[in-house]
Amino acid sequence: MHEASITESIMESAIAELEKSGLTGSVKTVHVTTGVCQGLIPESMQMYYDMEKPGTPLEDSELVITVQPMVARCPACGVDRELDIPVMFCPECGGTMEMIKGKEILITSIEVEDE
Repeated sequence: MHEASITESIMESAIAELEKSGLTGSVKTVHVTTGVCQGLIPESMQMYYDMEKPGTPLEDSELVITVQPMVARCPACGVDRELDIPVMFCPECGGTMEMIKGKEILITSIEVEDE
């Protein structure tokens, strides 16, 4: 159920960014990228977003969620691999893999229509 608090944080951040930028138009879309390793359920995030957006600057907007796959890099041989499950050791050289994508939660853009 951490989708509720994460979605609330996303909304707060989006609203703060709108206020900071001085944009006053109607928000149409909030684009979010989340890594698969966060274990978030996009449908749950959408449900919380739709429940909480009335009465906010995001009231007429849609939440668009892109789930980023897990990607790990082997520093020894420089190989990047998209993974379905975490792998500790590089299948190419046996080096220790470092996760470089899959843990993030980012607001990637906010689309605003001028009034």
